[in-house]
Amino acid sequence: MPATILSVSQAIAGLRHSYPVTKPIEAIEFLQQTLNSIQILNLYQHFFPTEFTTSTSSIYSDSPDIHSPRELEFFSRLDETELIPISPWQLEIAQEERLDELLIEPWGLDWLSYEDYDIESLAPEWQILLPLTSKGLDWLTENDAQDWYEEEFNVLFSHVLPPDRINYLQFQELCSLADFPIKSVPIVLSFLNYSTGNIWLDGCAQDEYQFREWTVENLISLSAQWQSAKEVITQAQQVIDWLATDRPRRFQQILELWNKSTLSI
Repeated sequence: MPATILSVSQAIAGLRHSYPVTKPIEAIEFLQQTLNSIQILNLYQHFFPTEFTTSTSSIYSDSPDIHSPRELEFFSRLDETELIPISPWQLEIAQEERLDELLIEPWGLDWLSYEDYDIESLAPEWQILLPLTSKGLDWLTENDAQDWYEEEFNVLFSHVLPPDRINYLQFQELCSLADFPIKSVPIVLSFLNYSTGNIWLDGCAQDEYQFREWTVENLISLSAQWQSAKEVITQAQQVIDWLATDRPRRFQQILELWNKSTLSI
């Protein structure tokens, strides 16, 4: 439901914040801006009812094409509570123009944006796992990087079965029977391969941004996925930290389970 006007003074202020509209296109824009404001205030009231009610920030803006102080307050609360992630640059934009839709900003790895051998931003513990993912193997093949991989990690390509020859369910089962953190290796590989099924993790800089409407249903869904995303990121980091303690030996432990999981031909 629309955000509540709490007093007569607010109602009078609302009348004062009516804007002259002289053209049909201006009327359409004004209605869209008003709808955006109502949607965001409604979300604030729904997810943070106490904070909304006790807030002293105005629900009205100086201009229909910018957010009101209370709408900006809502964005800050999203960031503070981590209901969903709002990046600093989005908060800056919101100070100057309306966020007509909710931007889904990728929080996964961004290695696909790099070309040739310029993947230094990807830690070696991630790089060594590349041939265990379809996207990683494609990248190594397309960039003629097999020799680089073998020299960098002292691992022969011929000793690593390609992903299309792996029974992935069997691999997951073998990992589940192993000690932690090997149990989480399948999650790490899906993270590296942009195939977690999580909207916050499966995009990178080279992809087009995704947007969602400001609705309660969308925010509930996105928040649930964000909590899952944080768990995946934590588990992935635990595996990467474990690999870093003895990368050659740890990788061989993973590779042994990987090569055991061969598809029947």
